Amino acid sequence: MQDLLAELFWRNTELDEAAGRLRQTLPGFQEAKQAYDELAQQLRELAGYDLYDRHFTQLIRYTGYEVQSYYSLGLGLRKEIVQVLEV
Repeated sequence: MQDLLAELFWRNTELDEAAGRLRQTLPGFQEAKQAYDELAQQLRELAGYDLYDRHFTQLIRYTGYEVQSYYSLGLGLRKEIVQVLEV
């Protein structure tokens, strides 16, 4: 049951795809993406790919927790349920 709920809430490709489509329609998203991509390229050139990759991996890991907590609150899930769903 825990795996089913985790799959429904956290590893949901339909939700990911819907969020991606929505993101594309938000005003300013394309400009923000372009600015990020340009800055990321500059950082890769200065720091080297390996250090940049380690930084990016940790940033995504960290922000994943933040996104999950906001998403859970948006679903109205209680803290205890969210903790049980952790995989």
